[in-house]
Amino acid sequence: MTDNSVHYYNHLLEITQQALVRIRKKIYSIGTLRLCWVILTLTVLYFLWGYNTGIIIGVIIVGIACFLGMMRIHDRFFARKSFLEAKISICKKELQLKRYDFEGIDTGKEYIDPTHDFSNDLDIFGKKSLFAYLNRSASIIGQQKLVEWITHPLTDPDKIRNRQQAVEELSLLTELRIDFLANGMTSRESKTDAQIISELSNDSPIYVSKWLHIILSFIPWIFGILILMWIFGVGTGNYILFLFLTCFCYATILSGRVSRTQNKLNEGLKSLNTYAGLIEQLEKSEFSSSLLQNIRTDLHTEGIPVSSRIKQLGKYLRNLDQRYNAIGFAILNGFFLWDFKQLAAIEKWIRNNGKFLPGWIETIARFDALCSLATFRFNHPEYIFPVLNDNDNPVMKATELGHPLIEPERCVCNPVEMLQRPSFLVITGANMAGKSTYLRTIGINHLLACIGAPVCAKEMQLSPCKLFTSLRTTDSLSDQESYFFAELKRLKQIIDRLESGEKLFIILDEILKGTNSTDKQKGSLALVQKLVKLNAAGVIATHDLLLGSLAEKWPDTIENFRFEADINDNELSFSYKLQPGVAQNMNACFLMEKMGIIPKE
Repeated sequence: MTDNSVHYYNHLLEITQQALVRIRKKIYSIGTLRLCWVILTLTVLYFLWGYNTGIIIGVIIVGIACFLGMMRIHDRFFARKSFLEAKISICKKELQLKRYDFEGIDTGKEYIDPTHDFSNDLDIFGKKSLFAYLNRSASIIGQQKLVEWITHPLTDPDKIRNRQQAVEELSLLTELRIDFLANGMTSRESKTDAQIISELSNDSPIYVSKWLHIILSFIPWIFGILILMWIFGVGTGNYILFLFLTCFCYATILSGRVSRTQNKLNEGLKSLNTYAGLIEQLEKSEFSSSLLQNIRTDLHTEGIPVSSRIKQLGKYLRNLDQRYNAIGFAILNGFFLWDFKQLAAIEKWIRNNGKFLPGWIETIARFDALCSLATFRFNHPEYIFPVLNDNDNPVMKATELGHPLIEPERCVCNPVEMLQRPSFLVITGANMAGKSTYLRTIGINHLLACIGAPVCAKEMQLSPCKLFTSLRTTDSLSDQESYFFAELKRLKQIIDRLESGEKLFIILDEILKGTNSTDKQKGSLALVQKLVKLNAAGVIATHDLLLGSLAEKWPDTIENFRFEADINDNELSFSYKLQPGVAQNMNACFLMEKMGIIPKE
């Protein structure tokens, strides 16, 4: 397949930059027009001053109305400007990552966990990590969902196939994905929003008593009756004034409590507006894959679009904001007990919709995470979706398997083949010959396959199962734990989980690095034999050539492969190509002699 993504992003960047220039001109024009309108209105008032009061009031009303209308247009232009700037940022980021330039890219370092089954070993988080390369989240909840998928990959082939279909379909809807991401980038979401929304769904901070509900229902009618009585001379205006002052004083006395409630509502419910634009985009989209159809269906609660419900809530919250205007506070609360009317409406909204809030958040997060995987697919049309097996035949088989974080011109691809369980590949070879990279290549493509993403291979078959690695065990000063003991604890985890019946795909690099060679050989041989008996499968890299003898004992279960270092004309070179058998050449002494660390023999 031809990779047209670079051309697409360059073209989109160009036309978006042109649109941004036009919108900036409109913003300047509407700003100038507003200023001119103010000057014109003041000039007209100056010349009409002293004329009929009704005319002056009319001019003022028209002037203010037109000015507010231009303000709304101005705000829409500014929102459009922010949206276009976000799209430009997206295109530049995509082009940057196509060059494998990770400068300024979110590393996800807060998710690094040395105790995780595989993430620390495979560079899933951190600088130049898989997360940095995959993440295109429009929201914090989407990013958290992507992290959840990466750290807890699927093992059910049917669920993975459903996700593959959704990723494939969504990869063709690039405009939808970019607009979705741009809308998310222009929001003001915080990391605590989802938690606050969840708390509000279970415990509303509002309580409007039953008697106050009754008063709110009747007070407009009471004022209407009193005003009619005053007009027809049946009553005096004192009744109206008394009721007005009573309502105003009540609202003033309780304004502190209302303010505290409003602040809590603004922290949580206003953040729903962050997701409203994202939800509306999904509601307007049509999908064919079952997973995306389910996501869209989940956003029609009881037949009413979620975006409509959120817009109604936004209206109540904006109405409540009118209390910040002193004149508005006095008039609206004096006649309508406005603050409590809006709180009652919000309370009713939470009562009717609160139970759905966590589900809405989850739905947005899932779609957002799918967008990240779909963008990865769009950017790599040459990658393939692996064939998934429901049994262990093969456990893993691939041709031209490469590491997705290595530039294509530098990436050397190799095969992998494990046709049954138990099954192990023992990889030997010289330093820097490619063993560790090969292990990480297998691990990261296994992970991509299990999260429903395409893999860097020409062909691939996989039986999904849990992945466990031990490549870079570290010591812990805080726990007074040695490097060697930390590795033993990790190996013990593997054995315990296999004995409990878990099916694992295991990747180990240099077993028992922290002990002497004789002890290491004995322990390594015993460990591999134990893993075979526990029906495990995986790959082991080692400098210990004695492990290659295990293939003689289990020829159908263990295979030897090697990465060789070639020394020609006193120069060291590597092909990084996997070859059958046990390694023949080692390079440690050669390099130490060449660097002058030890004398030449």
